[in-house]
Amino acid sequence: MRTKLDAVSIVAVLVTVAAFSATAPLTAYASGSVFVLALGRNALGLITLGPVVLLIRRREFIKVFRGERFLVRREQRRAVLLGSLAGTALATHFATFMSSTRMTSVAMATALVATQPVWQALIATMLGGRLPRATRAGLAISVAGAVIASGMDLGAGSKAVLGDLLALAGAVALAGYTALSEQARPDVSTSVYSVLCSFICTVELLILCLVSGTPMFALTGNTLIALLGLLILPQLLGLFSLNFALGRAPATAVSVMLLLEAPVAAIVAWLWLGQTPDGSTWPGLFMIMLGVVVVVVADVRRADPVTENLGDGWVTTMSPQHALSIVNDIPARGDIYASLWRHAHAGRFAEVEAEIRRLENQSIRAHGAKSCEAAHWIEVRAIVARIAGDHSLSAQLWSAAARFHSSTPCPDAHSGYRLNYSYQEWRSASGEEGTIDNAPSPVF
Repeated sequence: MRTKLDAVSIVAVLVTVAAFSATAPLTAYASGSVFVLALGRNALGLITLGPVVLLIRRREFIKVFRGERFLVRREQRRAVLLGSLAGTALATHFATFMSSTRMTSVAMATALVATQPVWQALIATMLGGRLPRATRAGLAISVAGAVIASGMDLGAGSKAVLGDLLALAGAVALAGYTALSEQARPDVSTSVYSVLCSFICTVELLILCLVSGTPMFALTGNTLIALLGLLILPQLLGLFSLNFALGRAPATAVSVMLLLEAPVAAIVAWLWLGQTPDGSTWPGLFMIMLGVVVVVVADVRRADPVTENLGDGWVTTMSPQHALSIVNDIPARGDIYASLWRHAHAGRFAEVEAEIRRLENQSIRAHGAKSCEAAHWIEVRAIVARIAGDHSLSAQLWSAAARFHSSTPCPDAHSGYRLNYSYQEWRSASGEEGTIDNAPSPVF
C-alpha cells in the first residue's frame, strides 16, 4: 500500500472519474424511466459478475451463512444484515440521484451528490464521534454553496428545486451505504460483499418498479444505449478501477480526486446535451467542492495519534497508521494491546472482537483494505483466538497473515513474531506465568 498517489493510481482514479461522470449525462439522455435504468444497470452487473463470484468464492458463501469465521460465531451473519441494509441505502441512492438528473441540471445533481463525505461525517457524529472544527467549517462552506447554487434553481421552478433535494437525498443515502459498509466489510471479502449489496439493491429496485407500475420492457433506442453505457462505464469499469485504486493509494487522496466527477459531468452535459449552467451557479458549485475537500482532509487527520477513553478499561493510545511500528514495545497498561489481551483473558471476546473491528476499520479507511496496516489485525485476531483456545482458527489466521506478507512488502516483515513476543512480555510483566498455549509460533 503506497502512502501517496503514484502514476498508475492516478490513471486508475482518472478512469474512475471518467466512468462515473457518465452516470448523470446518460440518465438525462435516456427517455425511459430512471427506475428501469437503475434496475437495469444493477441487474445486468449482477448477472455479469455474480456467477463468477459465486463460483470462485463459493466456500466463503457457505461459511458466511453458517457463521464459521472469526472469533465470535455468527459474526458474519451480522455482516449479511448490515450488507442488506447497505443494499437498501444503495437502491435509495440510485432512485433519488438518477431521478434528480431529470429535474435539475447535471452539474447541480452531480455537485450536490458529491457532498456525501459531509453527510458521512455527520453520521459518524450521530453515532458518538466528535465533529472536528475543520469538518464543521467544511460543512458550513458546502451548505452555503448549495444554498447559493440552488437559489439559481428557484427561477427554474419547483421541479428544479425538487431535483436539488433528491440529489441531496442521494448523497445522504450514499453516506449511509458507506457507513454500513465500513462496519460490515472486515467480516466478508470485497467480492462477496459486492454481490450481496448488488443483489439486495436489484431486488428492491425491481419491487419499486412493480409498485410504481413502471413498464420495464418498453425500452426506446436511446434508453437501450444509456443502459448499455451505464453497465459498461460506471457499473463495471468505474467500480473496478475504483477498487484497484483503493488497493494502492490512500482513500483520502482518491476521494479528493473523485470530486473531479462534478466538473467533468458538467462538461459532458454541456458538449452532449447542451446544458450550460448559469454563470452565477458556478460560485455555488465551487463552494460545494471546496467544502467537501475540507471535510475529506479533516477526516484523515482524525487518524492522528490520540488517547481515547473507551470506558470500562478500554484505553487507546495508538494510531492505526502506525499499527506495525509499535509492536516491538512491551505493552503498558494503557496500551491497546494490553487492553485486548486483558479483556480476552477475562473471556470478553465479543468486546474484544468489536474493538479489533473498530481499529481495523480505521486502518482500512486510512490505508485501504489490502494495506499492511489493515492486515496487521489478522495477526491480532490470531493471538486472541489462541487465548480463546481455538488453535485451529489461530493457525488459519496466522497462515493468512503469512500469505499476505509473502506477497506484499511491509515496513516490518516480522511484525507477527514481535506482536507474539510482546504478548508474552506483557504476561510476564503482569505477573502471569507461562507463555502462549502450545500452538505453534508463526513463521514468515
